[in-house]
Amino acid sequence: MNAGHIQPSERVATVIAELKELFGERLAVGEAIRRQHANSLTFIDAQLPDTVVWPESTADVVAIVRQASAVAVPLIAFGAGTSLEGHVNAPDGGIAVDFSRMNRVLQVRPDDLDCSVEAGVTRQRLRSPPHRLIFSCGPGSRPGDAWGHGGDRGIRHDHCALRLDAR
Repeated sequence: MNAGHIQPSERVATVIAELKELFGERLAVGEAIRRQHANSLTFIDAQLPDTVVWPESTADVVAIVRQASAVAVPLIAFGAGTSLEGHVNAPDGGIAVDFSRMNRVLQVRPDDLDCSVEAGVTRQRLRSPPHRLIFSCGPGSRPGDAWGHGGDRGIRHDHCALRLDAR
């Protein structure tokens, strides 16, 4: 358990400071919010990230990835917080990237049985008007699940995502 992981390393602290400049109030370091972003239903104790940041665009995600990758700081994708597998835990600390604000339905193509969405879109959003789409990738799919979270139905499975915009 890394709940005692209070002081981030110098490299992590540097990235947090740089991201705070870019994201302001969309970056949080408080323990309560970090604990919320390390929730899982496994037997493993919560392993908190060093910070949480909320991107609102692809450009925001690119900035986060560039800053973190420059000094090898781990990134943890956080969708809707419905983790069953514990994949939102941060055993080595790092940055939880909360995609909940990237929640736009970009395009719906009913004739193709296809849609383009941002990573924070939930199945509930797609099921609601005006879209009324039902899509279930895995046996554990729930309406509150977000596309950007991983697990058994995330963007890493080619049967769920045909195209991923990652620059």
